[in-house]
Amino acid sequence: MDSLPAELLNLILLWDIRMCRCEKNSILPLRLVCKAFDEILKPYVFKTIQLEFSRFLRQRRGAIEAKDWDEEGKIARDLQGNGSGLDVVWGHEAIWKLTMDREGLKRVGGCCEALYLDLMVVRDEEEITRLTNVFQGLIPKVPELVPLLASLRKYCMNESTFDETDFKELVENVLDATPNMRRLKLNLPFQVVGQQSRTATLLLATTIAALTKRPEEAKGLDTLVLDHVSDTTIIDICNNPMDLGNAIQAFSGLKHLVLSMKRQEARDARQVVFTKHLWFLIRKATDLESLCLIGWNVKRDIATRTHLHGVSANVWNMRSLPFHVDESRTSSRLRFLELKRVDIDPRSLLNLVAESARSLKELYLNEVYLKVGDHNASGGTSLWLGHGDLRKTEDVIWVAQDLRKIEGLELDVLRATGLGYDEFDPETNPMHPNYDLVDYSGRNRPFDQRQKSVQGQAVRICHKLPPSFPNLQTSPASSHQSIRKTVLDPSSVKYLKKEYDAETFQKSHNTTSHFKRCIDGYFFNHNEQALKELQNIITVADRGMTLLSEEIDRARNGTGVLPRLPTR
Repeated sequence: MDSLPAELLNLILLWDIRMCRCEKNSILPLRLVCKAFDEILKPYVFKTIQLEFSRFLRQRRGAIEAKDWDEEGKIARDLQGNGSGLDVVWGHEAIWKLTMDREGLKRVGGCCEALYLDLMVVRDEEEITRLTNVFQGLIPKVPELVPLLASLRKYCMNESTFDETDFKELVENVLDATPNMRRLKLNLPFQVVGQQSRTATLLLATTIAALTKRPEEAKGLDTLVLDHVSDTTIIDICNNPMDLGNAIQAFSGLKHLVLSMKRQEARDARQVVFTKHLWFLIRKATDLESLCLIGWNVKRDIATRTHLHGVSANVWNMRSLPFHVDESRTSSRLRFLELKRVDIDPRSLLNLVAESARSLKELYLNEVYLKVGDHNASGGTSLWLGHGDLRKTEDVIWVAQDLRKIEGLELDVLRATGLGYDEFDPETNPMHPNYDLVDYSGRNRPFDQRQKSVQGQAVRICHKLPPSFPNLQTSPASSHQSIRKTVLDPSSVKYLKKEYDAETFQKSHNTTSHFKRCIDGYFFNHNEQALKELQNIITVADRGMTLLSEEIDRARNGTGVLPRLPTR
């Protein structure tokens, strides 16, 4: 071991890290091999500090602030049974553990460059109350629901778990001990029942406030990833002058921003307010280089590329990525833009790209659906590519062609995956269901590939392959068509797909959304325990709804009694 050059040993362990990106804990035993291993691995292992629900439960103010060692037994008894994570730890050992956690944080804080706060399982009191009210009539017949509903309270912020002060103190302590931290990923609560979670607003506002109180010598925040941010939360924060001031300060130094959003404000007035507030905050990041906006859509059928919500007009409009045009904005530094799983008005899409046209170099459209609703009598429906049999009117947008007309736009990379149409009333739309989805050229190219080809990028497609392209065979031309067809093996098909498909391309080159998956660039953001806890919450709600449906059927049909819940 001593004869190996330090550089070679570093490379060997770096490959170990790369092979264990999904399982960070598998690297930890290697630190015990020798001092050299520990010194090399330490900066990578502690590059990200992760705080999730149970971490806050363990940090109770009473234990941390305790000065009198004679009261250790009383402190431990207060902790026991309150979800502190120290139920089996008594007295001196409980206080020692909490103290050593803080001391250890100071020792490794200099290595930390990213902070990951996973609060996805935190519940709102209103959500639990709502569930209880829904199932109230079932409780006399199914007493098993009582402990199930009561068990959900342990995920709420209250005196027996942790409160706002506990959360604030721990986050501030971590930020004080990590002066090199410049990346933050925050998973806000994923609400299962109900709409408006004030807990998410509280946690986001408190986190942003803590960021503004960092020491002056600490590095500024340049990367921010926010998951499950609702329009309600954005509106509430921007309507509070103190929270808004903190948010502006936090956003002002950002270079990379990833926002995963949830829409729930259906009223037109609230939608307008949300749009203004959202883009007000984003534009405060004057040095922003990459922006990824992730919507609320689930995976859709790629075979049809059309989707129908079947909702009222205002709800249909709400389920759209909004954009607010700022006439006073004259410059932008945005170079990389990704839209993912969103529905968007075609004019909003063009305005969004046009605002950053002179600096924008890479554009990724991943499962983006154009909103197609009202149209005029001439059949003027906005399309991705356009239609050869139709004459384009001035009030209609054909995205691929209109992108080419944007002044100053010179993209180096354009990739698209799963483009489609979000319909409001397809029965009155003469373009439904084909739109421009059929390739009338006879080459049968994928729709996403045609989008890039029409936009005018230098893309190598089937009829423009370089002479040195490997694994290529040509078949004789058919008797009725002079176009040469190509037969490609799987590796060649993958190569071609990379030339237009966003998902395939981003596996080797991702300048926008990779922070969502890997905030520090080495280990994937992964919290198996949080996912299990969230699944448990969903299971309780699902079982309750199943029982409620059975009770309704029984009342209607007058059959039998409710079955008892299965034992877990």
